[in-house]
Amino acid sequence: MPTALVFGGSGKTARHITRILVSKSYAVHSIIRDPSQTPDLESLGAKPIVQSIEEASVEALVKTIQAVNPSVIIWAAGAGAGSPERTKTVDEEGAIKSFDAAAEAGVKRYITISALDVRDRENRPTPDWYSEDDVKMSDRLWGVIKPFMLAKLVADRNLVTENGRRGLEYTIVRPGGLRNEPGKGTISAGKVHLGTIVSREDVAAAVVAVIEQNETKGLAIDVVGGDTAIDEAIKTAAQRKEAVIELGRSVGAIGDKERAVEEEL
Repeated sequence: MPTALVFGGSGKTARHITRILVSKSYAVHSIIRDPSQTPDLESLGAKPIVQSIEEASVEALVKTIQAVNPSVIIWAAGAGAGSPERTKTVDEEGAIKSFDAAAEAGVKRYITISALDVRDRENRPTPDWYSEDDVKMSDRLWGVIKPFMLAKLVADRNLVTENGRRGLEYTIVRPGGLRNEPGKGTISAGKVHLGTIVSREDVAAAVVAVIEQNETKGLAIDVVGGDTAIDEAIKTAAQRKEAVIELGRSVGAIGDKERAVEEEL
């Protein structure tokens, strides 16, 4: 039976991921901070693990990962709005600790949920497929949630540029604006625009599609609402290598061999 370990298992997207994976006969273990969330996750078929991502050391996370021995690790944790300090300790520092812990525990496959338009706006050009509306929306987005975007930028950059020593088979999933409505089963993926929101349920299905498609290893894939079946959209973006972030060059184990990974952020 395949096994998944979800960081931040109580989140709305993470719960959808859990439900889908359980339906595919995965054993799903969820790391949560609040023990009161245990019954809800158990009702979804998950096996909750109460552990503070902020307080846990890399060594403590290694022990947790080794005890679960997952086929894949999914980072779906986040501090939420309103606390720049916790955004740094969870979305940035916590994520980086989990990268190191996964590598030390010997788990290769790692999926992290980041965010659309996370990029180095000061030192890199605006993506050439952005429209004027995309640029305006990017400005508004960064004006409202800049600490979150910066935390994700640091974590994503670390995942890619430090992979030479870690050797993770990672994929970065970068959803746009999220909504809670039921999923449509369709998305757009790859070089997308910023204005189309996407349901959390469809993002969860996209994460599962990424897990199931080896071609996504070493890529960052943007996901927004759209009209293409989710599996097809992810497959096409992966085949086209539509990596949309540039972090420089990192050499790591991707798939069955080591190859250079160069993306744009």
